[in-house]
Amino acid sequence: MFRLLGFLIGSATAVIIILLVLGIPEFNLTDAVNDQQRFDAAVEKLREKQQEVADVAKTMFDEEAAVDDGQDNIEPVTEKALLEPSAQPLPDARDFADYYPAIQDELQWYSFWNPFRSEIAARGFVTQLEKVTGLDYRVVKVRIGTYEVAFAFDSDVERRTKLSQISAATGLDLPD
Repeated sequence: MFRLLGFLIGSATAVIIILLVLGIPEFNLTDAVNDQQRFDAAVEKLREKQQEVADVAKTMFDEEAAVDDGQDNIEPVTEKALLEPSAQPLPDARDFADYYPAIQDELQWYSFWNPFRSEIAARGFVTQLEKVTGLDYRVVKVRIGTYEVAFAFDSDVERRTKLSQISAATGLDLPD
């Protein structure tokens, strides 16, 4: 009982001291004119931002239309490029996907290891596998907190061959 009474007296004393030091706060809950002015100012800012976005969109649309007008000149340039031999060197095998994206899309990816909880762990695993096996791997984000390591293959035979390469190089027992 005395503890409860002491708590109540102490709390009341603390509130009174705070009010004496800081003063009684003034709450302007009934100032409708000030609230309306703030609301009108916020609405005006939103309208200005909306107008800016509309202007930028119109500018981008006009620039795109200007670019589309130049599409008529593509055929002669393409035909000329096909007739003349190219002086550019062939791309490196690592840049294959950059130069030939259509072929890269035809590849299938096989996830062969348990999912990792962080992308950093998955990338570390990929780095070590690439050093040991020399194959190309990708980290695939399945969802938040789930990252899988996969390699590309064209056929079932190639997939099995790569799995056996990984098993031989690392000593990991991989299921088929």
